[in-house]
Amino acid sequence: MTLLICRTCPRYDPRTTGQFGAAMAAAVAGSGIPVRNVHCLGGCPDHGVAAVDSPGKARVRFTGLDTTHADALITATTAHHASPTGTPDDWPVPTDLTDHISAVTLKRPPLA
Repeated sequence: MTLLICRTCPRYDPRTTGQFGAAMAAAVAGSGIPVRNVHCLGGCPDHGVAAVDSPGKARVRFTGLDTTHADALITATTAHHASPTGTPDDWPVPTDLTDHISAVTLKRPPLA
């Protein structure tokens, strides 16, 4: 289970680039959720991008977030990890995040 946080948001505002990632990582620190700050999650031009991910499960990306969504992201990451497939139909997406889902990426099965 991993919470991916975009470290370049908001990319199109050079004065504040990177502030979202640092602020969100600080907001979820201490939760026990593994965080990986990544260069980009492909949510531009909507800034405030994070995704929940687990091996073999769908990656669910959220956009338009700010630090007020930190608790919901922690809850989402745990629920995603406990679900069988990671698709939003298989776990209770926190109400604060339902309108922020911007992509669901299914993973390819392992090569035989």
